[in-house]
Amino acid sequence: MFTLNFSHLFVPVFVAVVLTGCGGSEDEHQPAPPIVEPDGDVVFFDDFDSFNSAYWSKETHEAGWTNQELQAYSTSQVEVGKDDGKTVLILTARRTGDKVVSGRVNSKGKKYFKYGKVEASIKLPETANGLWPAFWMMGNDELEWPACGEIDIMEMGDAQGIADGTSSRRVNTALHYGPDVASHEQQYFAGDAGANLQDGKYHTYTLTWTENIIDVSIDNVRLHSFDISDNTYFHSDFFVLFNLAVGGLFTGINDIEGITALQDGQAASMYIDWIKVTKIN
Repeated sequence: MFTLNFSHLFVPVFVAVVLTGCGGSEDEHQPAPPIVEPDGDVVFFDDFDSFNSAYWSKETHEAGWTNQELQAYSTSQVEVGKDDGKTVLILTARRTGDKVVSGRVNSKGKKYFKYGKVEASIKLPETANGLWPAFWMMGNDELEWPACGEIDIMEMGDAQGIADGTSSRRVNTALHYGPDVASHEQQYFAGDAGANLQDGKYHTYTLTWTENIIDVSIDNVRLHSFDISDNTYFHSDFFVLFNLAVGGLFTGINDIEGITALQDGQAASMYIDWIKVTKIN
């Protein structure tokens, strides 16, 4: 999911560029809960018993900030609550008239990693037509996109899936990189996960990242592998992002009336049960 903040560059995969450095954010002014040190090969784990601002930042952005997306991002749309008897992180998109507000968080400057296995248990809303959930990573530096590098672990709700009726199964994963926007390059894959991932259940999305390979798996089934052995952009620290976008280039919907997944007065949520980062020995 790339963030581009000008006249919205159109490329085959729709990404998100932040011109002030990858993944800008605004923190809430609240005391940070204590950090629990991980054990063994687990270098980071959060099961969202609370919102830990020592780990995460809530982002705020106006509508149209990037990718011609229709939602604004507000801290009010990020909360920790109950789902299926578990305490989870909830990102909620809510529509009122022709206005939509949603949630986005990142771990920039707080929790960042180079190599390893990055896993998250996520329950997705029904995306068709117009919702765009994402679990992804960006370089933990102040370089502008795409020089910082971007790893899209999971994105759903693209225009092709809407067109052929496969939105609940079609998953996009990609790498974005290059010295500047004009020289943007990408490795991209979209495919059928083999199951409905918008079935009201939690599914585990996994990035396995070594010096040579980036693998993406869903529920322990490999979706795709990227060769990064000769790619210099993916050998430094990256931070994590979760967000629920509405409309925009990726979905092919730029008019609020085309968002059938979110009618006036309705809300839809993306639930994250836990995230875990493990060293690979």
